[in-house]
Amino acid sequence: MTRVAGVLVAAALAACSDFTTTDGGIARLDVYAPIPAEVEVGQTIQLRAVARDENGDSLDIPVFWRALDTTIAVDSTLGRITGLTAGLSGRVVARAVDLYSNVISFDVLRLADTLIRASDSAVTVASSDSASPELVVRVEGGEPPAPIQGRRLTYQVIAPVFASPDDRTVEFSGGTLAISPRSSALGTPDQPVTLRRRSDRQQPDTAVVQVSVYRPDGTVLPGSGLRFYVLFLN
Repeated sequence: MTRVAGVLVAAALAACSDFTTTDGGIARLDVYAPIPAEVEVGQTIQLRAVARDENGDSLDIPVFWRALDTTIAVDSTLGRITGLTAGLSGRVVARAVDLYSNVISFDVLRLADTLIRASDSAVTVASSDSASPELVVRVEGGEPPAPIQGRRLTYQVIAPVFASPDDRTVEFSGGTLAISPRSSALGTPDQPVTLRRRSDRQQPDTAVVQVSVYRPDGTVLPGSGLRFYVLFLN
């Protein structure tokens, strides 16, 4: 009898539905995949799955993998998935004896090569202004270089360092010290990114914002760590 097991994603573990054990003694098949489920063309990401008995203990049972679409490839025994066709999605499923996992769908991304700064690295906020000019970066890839859409751009205030978020004297829209817009069709943020004063606090002379882009496998895109220096006139 073939049945479907629950899917776990990254480190966010959730209890699977109860099953009676299979003929192989498997009660569930836990599958671990990144959040979000994305892979770049030519990039390889490691998937992992563990067969468990009705007590939740792991079983020494091999897991096999299968790609359901030609947009991705997966090593049937090692669980390494590779992106093949950008702009589409690809599905993969795991099997242990006669128990199958839920289908996991991956978005296949164009390969990004670099992150570059697209506005001045040092900007000034006049005493009469509430926010800085836009802090713009651009993601590019290919030859010749072209904008890459859909990448998460991580902006973070790294200086000054605040004892707690409530102590912040500057912030992005939404009242946060970090923001992660996606790159637009131009490769730049899909929403304006500015650093704002907190009206009820004394601003520092200078704040430093760092920008990085992380690949689906967790490594950083070349050019990451770009910094903007925001001078506040009080």
